Amino acid sequence: MLESLHVRNYVLIDKLDLDFSDGFTVITGETGSGKSIILGALSLLLGQKADKEAVRNGSDMAEVSGTFSINSHDVISWCSDHEIDVEDNSLILRRVIRTNGRSTYSVNGTALTRAEGEELGMLLVDVSSQHAHQSLMKSDVLRKVLDEASSSLDELDSYRTSYSELVAAENKLKETKEMMERSSEEADYMKYCLSELDNADLKVGEEEELKEKLNLQASSEYIAENLSSAQDELKSASSSLSEALSYMRKAEKKDPSLLEYSERLESQSIETEDILESIRDYLSSMSFSETDIEMMNQRISVIQRMKRRFGGSVEAAIEQRESFREKLEMISDSSDVISLLEKKIDKLSKDVEVKAAKLTSLRKKGAEVFSKRIEEKLHRLGMEAAVFTIAVTPLSVPGPYGKDKIEYLISANRGEKTSLIQETSSGGELSRLMLAMKTSMEGSGSVDTMLFDEVDAGIGGKVATCVAKELKDLSQTKQVITITHLSQIASEADRHYKVYKTEENGRTVSHIKLLENEDRVREIARILSGDESEISLEHARKMLGE
Repeated sequence: MLESLHVRNYVLIDKLDLDFSDGFTVITGETGSGKSIILGALSLLLGQKADKEAVRNGSDMAEVSGTFSINSHDVISWCSDHEIDVEDNSLILRRVIRTNGRSTYSVNGTALTRAEGEELGMLLVDVSSQHAHQSLMKSDVLRKVLDEASSSLDELDSYRTSYSELVAAENKLKETKEMMERSSEEADYMKYCLSELDNADLKVGEEEELKEKLNLQASSEYIAENLSSAQDELKSASSSLSEALSYMRKAEKKDPSLLEYSERLESQSIETEDILESIRDYLSSMSFSETDIEMMNQRISVIQRMKRRFGGSVEAAIEQRESFREKLEMISDSSDVISLLEKKIDKLSKDVEVKAAKLTSLRKKGAEVFSKRIEEKLHRLGMEAAVFTIAVTPLSVPGPYGKDKIEYLISANRGEKTSLIQETSSGGELSRLMLAMKTSMEGSGSVDTMLFDEVDAGIGGKVATCVAKELKDLSQTKQVITITHLSQIASEADRHYKVYKTEENGRTVSHIKLLENEDRVREIARILSGDESEISLEHARKMLGE
């Protein structure tokens, strides 16, 4: 429920603070006084687009804020999804418009986008205006109204879940078949490439090892020549060490303290022999045949060819090899995948058909009750001869919202055939049809606040009295706020606000005030006859039950 509205520097408003209560509230005022401005300010809180031209001349920004008390599970859930803290079941919405065109929107201090604000606004306030009347022309809106009135939303959610799964499975099947068709055309090429890569048996680092061996072969003559010379020198050294050790052993026999030197010399002699043996083995291993060299060059050529064809590196070629293998396996398995998908689609199709039939049944039952209720309301709203029906006809294939075509048909005058409301209804008839639908759905919707603007368009007299009665009845369960030009509607309200203009310091300013007692009598009289004559004042008092 809307509890308060605060407006600063918006169009003709310098400052406005307005408190609301439950029940039935009306706002009246002369044409051009600023009633539409107040509606515009509230619309900003409900996420409508902002216009920088709405900032009052001489101000840098306009600000609108409002407080809502909430009990709706849908609103609380929405706030939770958007990480908005809700304390004491209260929401404070704030909208700021700046002259540079920038606009900000927040709820309980949490910044939101305008689109998010519009989502929340639809959960907080149900607006019936000239723009909203036009929404009756949209088939999606009409379908949603029927689903809400016929309590089929849960069944619709279940249907949409199955339908989404069906569409996803059908898309997957189509993609799989297309992929299989493309891949089959490429299969022979992939098999050939995979065979080449498997035969190449690439290993990371192999090319570098082969190049090192070839470089070694290129320097083998130089290395062998120097190693041979080293070998000769070591042989001579080894012989000299052996003779030196022999002399040390003889001296050691006479002086045991020389044992340490003998052992060190022996160790050196052994190490020299070991080095000599290692050089001898290395020289023998350096022998490369021309065949070995040719094979190494051929292997390097194979590796380089694979690199050029499959990604520029051995790693990339190995990755490509595994990719070919996976794709070929996928092609091999595609038949099984397609078979499983076809079975899944068949099962889901049957499930969708069953749920679509249940949804259709609920809609038809709901349409019969709902259309009868609307027709009765239309009769009470001055359209005594109106015939109203909701047609639910089958479609050949299921869609996102079921397998039904939903049409709202009306005959406003006796003897005329029923036609689509989009084709036949006038502005006044649409206003009454909108009111009939809203009041016929009493208790079905989750929105606590209902705002009516131009609900009195094109009506008067007895019809206006009937409209007033319907709004009064609706206010027993909803907060109803109505902008009106009719005394019949204004006189039924629990609270009555008047919008008026004054001139202050050479500027026009809009104000609003709560009317009570004699002030309200005078306003009703003004609406009745345009003046405050004794006759009109007396008539106003009677309307107010005084």
